[in-house]
Amino acid sequence: MNSRGSSSLKPILVITAVLLISIPVVWLAIIRMEGTAPAIELGLKSPFVGASRSLTVTVNDAGSGIRKVWMGLLLDGREVEILQRSFPSGGFFAGGKEKSAKIKATISPQALGLKDGKAILRIVAWDYSLRRWTKGNRGYLEKEIQIDSKPPSIEMISRAHNVNQGGAGLAIYRLSEDCPTSGVTVGDHFYPGYGGSFSDPKIHLAFFALDYQLGRGTPLTVMAEDFAGNRATAGMVYHINPRTFRKDAINLSDAFFNAKMPDFERYYPELSGGNRLDLFLKVNQELRQKDNDAFYRITAQSEPKMLWDGGPFIRLPRSANRARFADHRTYFYEGKVIDRQVHLGIDLASTIHSPVPAANRGKVVFAADEGIYGNTVVLDHGFGLFSLYGHLSAIDVTVGTVVEKGQILGRTGMTGMAGGDHLHYAMLIHQTFVNPVEWWDEAWIKNNISAKIADAEH
Repeated sequence: MNSRGSSSLKPILVITAVLLISIPVVWLAIIRMEGTAPAIELGLKSPFVGASRSLTVTVNDAGSGIRKVWMGLLLDGREVEILQRSFPSGGFFAGGKEKSAKIKATISPQALGLKDGKAILRIVAWDYSLRRWTKGNRGYLEKEIQIDSKPPSIEMISRAHNVNQGGAGLAIYRLSEDCPTSGVTVGDHFYPGYGGSFSDPKIHLAFFALDYQLGRGTPLTVMAEDFAGNRATAGMVYHINPRTFRKDAINLSDAFFNAKMPDFERYYPELSGGNRLDLFLKVNQELRQKDNDAFYRITAQSEPKMLWDGGPFIRLPRSANRARFADHRTYFYEGKVIDRQVHLGIDLASTIHSPVPAANRGKVVFAADEGIYGNTVVLDHGFGLFSLYGHLSAIDVTVGTVVEKGQILGRTGMTGMAGGDHLHYAMLIHQTFVNPVEWWDEAWIKNNISAKIADAEH
């Protein structure tokens, strides 16, 4: 090889040698010596920790991968380890195998020997970077928590609770601490309590209902759960008065089917023009349940204050009962039983298109057509108490407005499945229909509601 050719190869060899040396160096500097610490996210919506608290920690490190995660609690100058977890390496050149990890941990203060009080939750994560003399970058997160392992105490203020089957009641109680959840449990149904009505902010009240299907032997208790999840219950002194509800026979005719069923073909177009009995059964069973479910959703939330005036509710003036609460109806057609349903309100008949007054002060939360109930208005009276006005020929109020006691809501009618002009009047307490007769009775209101509230203030 001549000298000229040899000299021309030297720069190429130098460049090649530089590249062979610099590529690993650059790789080492950029990849294995990266300086971004692992990112830590803590799924802790509430700072309170009760007898046991589960939480989830998410760690991400897209660079060199996760090496180790440590979690501990610092309380009164003492640090207690909760967990320590190491993650596998993919080798010197690959770094850590895990780039993202969700770690579940349980904090049990008693098992860890920790007392109630404020503590610091510390979480540290390391990656597989060669920084810090190969110890890796360190991510760090601290959160202040409150350890509270003691359940709240409940003091019953209302002493006696006489409840009719299908009726309502009021419980008043004092809590030892602020609780996001408290109220009365009746069987397997929960009725929330509310504070803020008394000078003592720890005093709460809860309206509750005894479903018409529940009788003697139904357990009633007051429950409270604090922010740390500690739960307490208190017994109630109560007496349940059993009731026997009327059985009613309703004879249906072709004239009724021809008059009412065309209104419901819009709900079941597949039955349009077909057998009217089949359509009636669909409406009386499926649509009835859908309508009631709609009202259960509407009454799930209520104003956290009393909107009504504390006195008896107004009954439709100059009206006569046409059906009672919890009537057990048997439907006949051509002498045969075709269906059975329960009537969850009271039908009141007056003159045609009679003005319908608001039974008490309340907020309009529904004003529209609702299936078998026809044009309907629902008022929220606060603390879970609602009144319902169905089969109206006209509605004169809008959702969101507060109406006064006696203010006209609309006119009676025969919309929905009404066979004649009347008002279907119903009352609910947080998703449970109750007997309206109690709420028309001034003596019942005084003995079961107003006197209890007055006594609680003293």
